[in-house]
Amino acid sequence: MEFEQDSNLTLPLFLLDETLSERDLEQPDFEISIGLDDELLAQICQNPSEDSSIAITVNSYELLIADSPYLKILDQEHDAQITLTHGPLLSVILNTEDQKAFVSPQMDMMPTFDLGDEDE
Repeated sequence: MEFEQDSNLTLPLFLLDETLSERDLEQPDFEISIGLDDELLAQICQNPSEDSSIAITVNSYELLIADSPYLKILDQEHDAQITLTHGPLLSVILNTEDQKAFVSPQMDMMPTFDLGDEDE
């Protein structure tokens, strides 16, 4: 997974319930788009040890909900968090005002960066 400053990380979100393991990854309930500023990039480029995880509160994000029974979430309070586990593996959880949780699949990530050092 390649990250670039001032770009967006868009991930699918699925309702966290007993049917989660049976869901089709190609048909999420909706998506979340997270703005990657330099501070957030620095935080997600960590690799926690095997027995720990890192939780990062996300302040800048947009929910991408089209025709869905979840459109009402746009009118509610909600908060998003990125979780990093050893690998590093990245996932996102969104908690809503009515106590629903939506999760993204864990993504294996080894960030790469374009440092602009290529010969011109």
